[in-house]
Amino acid sequence: MDLKATYLTTLELCAPELLVRQHVTPDLPRHVVAIGKCAGSLLDGVVAVHPVESAFVVVPRGYPGGRAEAQPAFHTFVGGHPHYTRESFIAGRELLRYVDAHEDILFLISGGGSACVEVPLVDEGEAIRINAELIASGKPIGEINAVRRSISAIKGGKLARRVQGRAVTLVYSDVSTGALHDVASGPTIPGSESVLIADNRTLVRTAASIIGDNAVVLEEQVECDELDAAAMLAARARELRKGQVLVAGGEPTVVVRGNGRGGRCSELAVRFAALSPCEALFGSSDGVDGNSGAAGIHLRGGLKPAPHEESNSFPVAAQIGEPIMIAPTGNNLRDLFFVACV
Repeated sequence: MDLKATYLTTLELCAPELLVRQHVTPDLPRHVVAIGKCAGSLLDGVVAVHPVESAFVVVPRGYPGGRAEAQPAFHTFVGGHPHYTRESFIAGRELLRYVDAHEDILFLISGGGSACVEVPLVDEGEAIRINAELIASGKPIGEINAVRRSISAIKGGKLARRVQGRAVTLVYSDVSTGALHDVASGPTIPGSESVLIADNRTLVRTAASIIGDNAVVLEEQVECDELDAAAMLAARARELRKGQVLVAGGEPTVVVRGNGRGGRCSELAVRFAALSPCEALFGSSDGVDGNSGAAGIHLRGGLKPAPHEESNSFPVAAQIGEPIMIAPTGNNLRDLFFVACV
């Protein structure tokens, strides 16, 4: 089984512009707000099958804005991620103007939207400080977003309350199953008609369908500390029979210590390699693993890592495995993990 090819094919099949079309109906509003890492791709998918009169798009810097950038009636803004920037606040003020100017609105919400657009209830500098501390804390995303909602004028359904007519939200989720209010900190949930486009289960099940009968699916999303996640995956690897591939997904938590180079996937790869000789792949769905510059790590198996400190996992992971180098994908369905018994 070619784990890297399976990973890349899975990302292609789960592309937001493809999956969103399955949820577009003729009665949806024709004015669109798209927010997050997948905003441009989601809007492209909607435009392909639905007449859109105007759109407001906000993406984090470095992520594709889609074909919206070439349309006069489509306005694209670029904000920060994972940190708030001044551009995030500019986008927030313009977002309020757009929402107030239109009656019925279709919202396309994806992960990364929490930071790229904001209207804070506190001083902008204070909002930047609080968000930076939350990111480095290692807390689960639900706890982080609870604080973000408390200091925001748009999160936690507050944006939906400004809509004068009908509000519909299509969600491409990068959070726990069922927690749609946590995607981009839920600017329109509660308060709108909400529909799930895809989440991490979609990613895992798509990968499993490619692998076929040899796939062993871990149904629960991996959301614990990366040390516990590595130990759990290594234990499950010992249960595999020859030829089987464990398929899992989720988003382990990592406490950031220092200014090293790495991300969730490289951190998990290093921890796993210290416990198991199995071939494995740990890849992000958005093509960006922290500040590593890679999408993830493919471990061929059998090499143990040297110790590392201060969140500097990527140089170690690159020594024992192959960094997966791809451009940002436009996807955002958390991470995908393979462990193979060869």
